[in-house]
Amino acid sequence: MSRIAVIALIVWGVTVSAAAYFFVSGYTTEGSDGRAVVMLSTAERDGVLAEMRGLLEATADITAALARNDTAAIADIARPIGTAAMAGESPALLAKLPLPFKEDGLRVHTGFDALADAAIAGATTQDLTGLLSEHLLVCTGCHAAYRFGG
Repeated sequence: MSRIAVIALIVWGVTVSAAAYFFVSGYTTEGSDGRAVVMLSTAERDGVLAEMRGLLEATADITAALARNDTAAIADIARPIGTAAMAGESPALLAKLPLPFKEDGLRVHTGFDALADAAIAGATTQDLTGLLSEHLLVCTGCHAAYRFGG
């Protein structure tokens, strides 16, 4: 093997290793409150917080629909914020998020899909309330572990 090929292979290996490291660890630092601080630009932070507010608003709407026993509305509210909402996420933003944060984000969106599916399948409001309650544990766990800085 030529010397250039060996050097190219080493550079490729280092690049792939660095990319894998940042994909897993993200761009974080330790916060004064013990949570990991995910370092984002102002625009990225504003975008993530806007998405979280949308999830919270949808959760409030779902709770109101549960109180009305309106399972059709639950499905209509939950479906758009399920995995369909993940389309078009910025690769640069995703690279900054640590892997557990990305996993929690996926669980949040798939949880809304599951809630919509259960509502369509005829689950009772008691069952749907239980699903939502379990689902909110992902949200509270993530908020307990992370905050944003930049």
